[in-house]
Amino acid sequence: MTAKGTIDLAELPINGILKQAIDPEFERFRSACVLLGSMAGAGRLEAGLYLIGLLGCYASDLQRLEVIAGQLAHFHHESSANALLAEIRRVRSSNTTRRYLDRLLRSLADLPLRLVKSGLEILAEDTSFSSNMRAKFRNCCERIRI
Repeated sequence: MTAKGTIDLAELPINGILKQAIDPEFERFRSACVLLGSMAGAGRLEAGLYLIGLLGCYASDLQRLEVIAGQLAHFHHESSANALLAEIRRVRSSNTTRRYLDRLLRSLADLPLRLVKSGLEILAEDTSFSSNMRAKFRNCCERIRI
């Protein structure tokens, strides 16, 4: 606790939160991810890196992946941008994955432009994506510039 009575995320013990992030119960998992995202946003590198690791752990669980991607928006680090961009390449667009892909783009838009610009520009020129997806990549890059 700080002198103001708030939780000091830089000093908060992380082990219990890490265990909770792999809990089969979705709400416990979600709560842990939100806390990890806050810790990463407060400069806790290990919290952000753990979130990136969770992408691989839950590679086929779109509901959990969406939560993780949302929290990676708080981790302003090159590894976060790279992980989100890699997810866009890994997950093929479909009716089932559209919501997750949109979450990835919103998270990328919340990161600093210097971390995502070149990756988004490369995706926008990649003809293996549909013209609609390439337009989304360009729009995402434009939103960040505002």
